[in-house]
Amino acid sequence: MEDSKLIRSIKLGRRGALDRAIGQYSGYAAAVARGVLGPQATREDLEEIVADVFVALWRSAARLDEARPLKSYLAAIARNAAVDLLRRRRPEEPLPADDILTADAAEGPEAEVLRREQAETLRRLLLEMPADDREIFVRFYYYRQTVREIAQIIGMNESTVKARLSRGRAKLREKLTKEGMDDADRGTV
Repeated sequence: MEDSKLIRSIKLGRRGALDRAIGQYSGYAAAVARGVLGPQATREDLEEIVADVFVALWRSAARLDEARPLKSYLAAIARNAAVDLLRRRRPEEPLPADDILTADAAEGPEAEVLRREQAETLRRLLLEMPADDREIFVRFYYYRQTVREIAQIIGMNESTVKARLSRGRAKLREKLTKEGMDDADRGTV
């Protein structure tokens, strides 16, 4: 069914129209959400977001513009729902300092103790960062998102994201030096 006709049917409150929209666009909404959530996306997360997308579509039916593609509207809802999910989880999830460190120490108990101490120091210093900067830092170094992806997800321009990453690295390097961890003791930050 053509989007304009489908939107008109949804605006009229026809339940069958919502079912058609779900059938036609649920895979697309899940793909958009998966793109934001990255590799940590679970099937349950995607199902929840897709359900939220179509509930939001139904509730805001009166505001839909028949001249605009339904796909772009659904993509915006899916992207925002995925970002909201990441934000809700952020306080619960441990900071991924272990993956940021790249120590080349020899194997053995001493190396493991050193690595854990380094990870804990880095984790503590990351928690001291302003929340926005920490989010950018974790997305870039842990989730391996590009500057462009981060900018799009958090609604910032790319140059601002790059500047915050640069400032964050400099501040973190300074704090690590004050903690007595020189470049040989920690990975490159």
